[in-house]
Amino acid sequence: MLRFFRQIRQRLITDNKFSKYLLYAVGEIALVVIGILIALQVDDWAKRKDLKAIENQTYAVLLTSLRKDSLELVRIIDIQYKSLNAQNTLINSSAKELLDKNTSQQISELIFDVHNGVYSFFPKYGTYNSLVSNKGIDLISSEKIKSDLIDLYDYLCPRYENVDDVNDKKFQNVLIPFLQREIGFYVTSDFEITIIDPDRFEEAFAELQLQCGNVNFLTTNSIFGLKNIQERVNLLIKEIESQRKK
Repeated sequence: MLRFFRQIRQRLITDNKFSKYLLYAVGEIALVVIGILIALQVDDWAKRKDLKAIENQTYAVLLTSLRKDSLELVRIIDIQYKSLNAQNTLINSSAKELLDKNTSQQISELIFDVHNGVYSFFPKYGTYNSLVSNKGIDLISSEKIKSDLIDLYDYLCPRYENVDDVNDKKFQNVLIPFLQREIGFYVTSDFEITIIDPDRFEEAFAELQLQCGNVNFLTTNSIFGLKNIQERVNLLIKEIESQRKK
């Protein structure tokens, strides 16, 4: 092809057809420029395709992490609601009412639900932290997804963890030792529970109500924080799934 063009140029020069040669030269330059532009567009298209593939891989990893968090949030919120309801039952009842209407086994299960308010949610920061540290978050084209990820992991999760830390200390250092010391209630490593003694339960009931009151506000705040996280996690899952279909 190059030889063909060279022959045309030589023929025009030999025939002293300068104007036609000039016109031909301009045309040849235009063809070269068009060729370069096409090559750049192809290269740009290939790069965009590669970046989209990497972005989709990033979304896939995020979805796996977020879906696990979503399932865990359902479990922990359910446990904490049971704890809150059990706390309210003890706060709003008398020892006599509870002992008249329930067996020792049932009361032990009620206390077990209170005890389980100690359970915490641990967000999976690994994928997000890896994206941030490796600037992988810049590969995400959706500004909404980036904004929601940052809000989730840099604000909502740390905010919940602050509340959870106070809640955990109140349960671990005060409520659970009280249940063991005054009521004789224990939970084994196999999640078997001690059946309470009705007399010990009645004697310690006033203090038990006070202890439930102390953790009640913290448990409520913990659930509020978890539901905010759950809402954002589920929203992100929908946003990412929608973005992957484009």
